[in-house]
Amino acid sequence: MKTLKKLLYIIPLLGAMITSCTDVENIEVEHIGGYNTLGDSEYYANLRAYKETAKNYGRPVAFGWFSNWAPSGVMRKGYLSSVPDSMDIISMWSGAPGRYEITEAQKADKEFAQKVKGIKLLEVSLLSHLGKGRTPEYIYDEIEKQAAEEGWSDSELAAAKKYARWDFWGFKSHNFDNTEELNQALAKYAKALCDSLFVSEWDGFDIDWEPGAGFSDSDGTLNNTTIQVLVKEMGKYIGPKSDPEGKGHKLLCIDGYINYFSEEMEEYVDYWITQSYGHGTPDYTSPGNIPEKLIITENFESFATSGGKLLQQAAWMPAEGYKGGVGAYRFDNDYDNTPDYKWMRQAIQINQQVFNEWKANQGKK
Repeated sequence: MKTLKKLLYIIPLLGAMITSCTDVENIEVEHIGGYNTLGDSEYYANLRAYKETAKNYGRPVAFGWFSNWAPSGVMRKGYLSSVPDSMDIISMWSGAPGRYEITEAQKADKEFAQKVKGIKLLEVSLLSHLGKGRTPEYIYDEIEKQAAEEGWSDSELAAAKKYARWDFWGFKSHNFDNTEELNQALAKYAKALCDSLFVSEWDGFDIDWEPGAGFSDSDGTLNNTTIQVLVKEMGKYIGPKSDPEGKGHKLLCIDGYINYFSEEMEEYVDYWITQSYGHGTPDYTSPGNIPEKLIITENFESFATSGGKLLQQAAWMPAEGYKGGVGAYRFDNDYDNTPDYKWMRQAIQINQQVFNEWKANQGKK
């Protein structure tokens, strides 16, 4: 069994939360990478209580996109349970969980991260067209059979599959002037995107919106206008709009080209995530310039060894208010540093430190 030093801001519990102040502690955690602990220790209870303080933007969060999810063997890099305990939100870049059955090892790793560490795990997708990630493969069976028998070209097959997909979701006119029909199809798609989150017990959805750059499979059904229709429909089931009483909800986040969204979208979105790669300050503000909703991130596909600008991003604060959080793309690559997650651990501490300093300047305890 390996003993790891964990740096964590802990809120002590004495039957109930008695203080809102946070302290930095060095806590010894016996940890072999996953689900060896029942999660009923005081340490984990305190950890989950700390996570609760991020609700309603009570503090900035620690965020990251996780790639190469492979919780097996002695190599700990692929385990969610090996990330820093103070991570708040993880987007599953290693694969959209709504699209496949996870293994028993992944299920155990997922449950430890969520239920013991209190980390929120999001599905993430480069949404580029109606039905992406939720269209059943069986609708293409007859088309592919016919294409093989008749010797269709690749472009003929692709067109036929596109129209079959549109038909499945209810966009049967194939006419973009028929906005009512397209919007109804998007509403059906939005419900399917959200339903699977509840069935598979994921904590929300991260829309990666990068038209013209991040994907090449657009078919015209999702553009800078219709993506906002989709977000509004998703907002019926997840995100702040679905939870007017603030009782708790699955998160709805958007990353990428967040500047394409209207101010109206603020009420539907929990966090806007700006890919400010190589920059110490964010590239964009949120559409309504609400700083506590803005997460700034670095690219650890390129800068995991040096840390890039992550620590500067962690230290950055807006002119008024406080930022929503800090994070990194493919932050699991930071595991390879010494100590593991070297840069993320420092960023988490700085992220909280500058918030505590800001709060103190407001005359709050």
